[in-house]
Amino acid sequence: MGPMAVTNAAELQGGPGDAGGPGDPGNSGNPRKRLAILRAAASVFLREGFSRASVDAIAAEAKVSKQTVYNHFGDKDALFMAMTDSIQDTATAHIMELMDVGFPDPATLSEPEALRAALLRLTEEWVRTVYTGPLVGLRKLVDSEADHHPDLQERWLHNGPGRTYPRLNRLLAELVRAGLLDVPPEVLAEPDLLAYQLTAVAGMDIRRIGPEADFEAEFAKRVARGVDYFLRAYLPR
Repeated sequence: MGPMAVTNAAELQGGPGDAGGPGDPGNSGNPRKRLAILRAAASVFLREGFSRASVDAIAAEAKVSKQTVYNHFGDKDALFMAMTDSIQDTATAHIMELMDVGFPDPATLSEPEALRAALLRLTEEWVRTVYTGPLVGLRKLVDSEADHHPDLQERWLHNGPGRTYPRLNRLLAELVRAGLLDVPPEVLAEPDLLAYQLTAVAGMDIRRIGPEADFEAEFAKRVARGVDYFLRAYLPR
């Protein structure tokens, strides 16, 4: 099985987005302080929302001065953007690793049960990363801030699904070329459709798990149901 999914805001920090780009104020200063600020920002923004979150509260939680926050990120808006990028970059890197490193060579998946097991492991980790934990709260925050940050949703889609869905679609197309899946040409021609069918059906299903249910048991059952639905449609007859 691939690496376990990230499960809290602290684990979601420290990914590729932490390096910053040229001219990014987040490039300046002590990297440990920058990481502490990003972790504190994730905690405060997810708890309070953008409008109610204060730089004072973030600085206090990071155990740095307010001026240190401004030195690293410039202002509250830039810190918010850096925080969302950091969480999403780390989640995206985890998903990419599941496909690039953790997924078996198609040559080893000639038996239907082996193929099912590989797709089930991948989908479980994908769905756990994207549809549970802090990424869910972050997505709600991104949606709620659409009016105040009009580019944020487009940035979210570009940094996350815009990178992971095409990669998963390529992986599934490799399985088609290997004769392990039988997918109509019109489905293959539709960008990201296969990736969506494999992951989103299960992802939307686990959102309907009630608070009184055994979450882990229901999670496993519903992800398996989504993978089996996918395979019933596309396993060679």
